[in-house]
Amino acid sequence: MIREMRVTDAPAIQLINKASLGYEFPVDGTKKQLQTILTLPTNQIFVYENEANLVVGYIHLADYENTYHKSLKNIVTLAVRPDYQKQGIAKRLLERGQQWAKEHGSAGIRLVTGFERKQARRFYENNGFKKRKDQTNYIKWWEEDEYDHLYQ
Repeated sequence: MIREMRVTDAPAIQLINKASLGYEFPVDGTKKQLQTILTLPTNQIFVYENEANLVVGYIHLADYENTYHKSLKNIVTLAVRPDYQKQGIAKRLLERGQQWAKEHGSAGIRLVTGFERKQARRFYENNGFKKRKDQTNYIKWWEEDEYDHLYQ
């Protein structure tokens, strides 16, 4: 079942981020971020909950506005626990995210994925996404961040 995220999903989302994406961000930090995201009207997180009421995947979308094309939604994250992959969960989450994007006036949906994530790139291409360009991702912290190594 796909439903809107709740803050109580933080431990499951943190586990998905660690197991699927390699991000070692702590549960309390994840919970704090989810609380912030819930206050943002232009963000949405849907989770996939299996028949045992276990959250095993999620999609996070947000506005992507700029001066050179129509409004888009950005897939910030789409991840499924490794032990639940290849079951159509990501596809169902993607479909729900696209539906939400259309309902909220988006002309399309976009995302950025790491060059090394070959499986993810194939998934998106198989679901109608077209590669536009290669990019280099930069970040600048205002202060030293103990998790900076995750974004190298």
